Amino acid sequence: FSQAGQAAVDRYVQLPKTRLDELLHAEVSYLASIPIRPVSMREVLSVLRPRSIAKFIQSDVPKRFALRIRMIESLEGWQQVSELVKLHDMMTRWYRDLRLAERGPGVGLKHFTDITRAIRSEGDNTVALVAVGIHKLQVRSGGKYSDDFLDRWLDGFLLSRIGSNMLLDQYYACAPKEDGGLARKTGIISPRCDAVAVCKQAVDYSSRLCQLHTGRLPLVTVENYEAGKRGCQDESPCYFSYIPGYLRYIMVELLKNSFKATVKTAKTDDDIKNAPIHIVVCRDEHQVAVRVSDRAGGIPFDVGDRIWSYLYGAAARADNGSTGGIPFSGYGVGLPLSRLHARYLGGKLEVTSYPGYGTDVSVFLPRVEADQVEEVNDFLA
Repeated sequence: FSQAGQAAVDRYVQLPKTRLDELLHAEVSYLASIPIRPVSMREVLSVLRPRSIAKFIQSDVPKRFALRIRMIESLEGWQQVSELVKLHDMMTRWYRDLRLAERGPGVGLKHFTDITRAIRSEGDNTVALVAVGIHKLQVRSGGKYSDDFLDRWLDGFLLSRIGSNMLLDQYYACAPKEDGGLARKTGIISPRCDAVAVCKQAVDYSSRLCQLHTGRLPLVTVENYEAGKRGCQDESPCYFSYIPGYLRYIMVELLKNSFKATVKTAKTDDDIKNAPIHIVVCRDEHQVAVRVSDRAGGIPFDVGDRIWSYLYGAAARADNGSTGGIPFSGYGVGLPLSRLHARYLGGKLEVTSYPGYGTDVSVFLPRVEADQVEEVNDFLA
């Protein structure tokens, strides 16, 4: 147990630890069988009192942990893969700590906030751990698990992670500062998220990364269009209710791919100048669409669906036990993870390649809060 979780056990549970472990394991098995009810953006914005969010989290997030624990246990041979064992142990501990966290009248939220922050901090390396672990499992299984099965497994596992992280981050952002939170009125959600501004922020950040790691910098343009209006709307923000951090993550990953490909294929500085990256932001009343286009040679047709696989990236191919990312390339799973972040709240991400010319990536996001409903993991259903 963590120190905070152990304090709760000492105060409220007079059971031998082995018996408590048995009870919690049985509870995990039971909760993993209960379908998770998707939440909508409208619902999240209607519950902004920290105590109410904490109550919901303590009821809902353990179910999501339980599902991921059972997903690992469903894989034959997982006990022989150290990364999967570590993930299983971490999530079992998170489950215990969250279920036993002190919360209620007269207690305050400081203890609960500490536990949620500890969970998020310890889980920072989850993507690398699970990618390496699943790749090792596939190798050791001797072909028992296909790429398609394991990619669907990883999609479900990581989609569930996005959902639990969203709820934990929303609580932390709304919690009062005296309880260790950020005291933000609407949490991590912005009712006036400006897609154009987020894209420009992503361009600035990705440009600095590219300059730092390659010494070169492709040109980027950002154009903004609105249904019913003629021409580019330079001074018109594209507001919608969304999580800016998710859109920023998607855009940074897409731009890193375009920057890297453009620099790799350019032989001279003039080649880079003649191959600018174009970002187009469009919207009507119902959707926001963002297209990122480059002229970096495209993706060969024979690569096919491997662009969506987690099993060919840097993290999965780490043979030396390291789970660290490669500078400017990360773990090599940015595209499938970006698609998951788009899907999470009812959107989608599509790639169109023109081999020999370039690549277009389009992101479509619902603009109406009622349509922004989380996609939940049904892998074990």
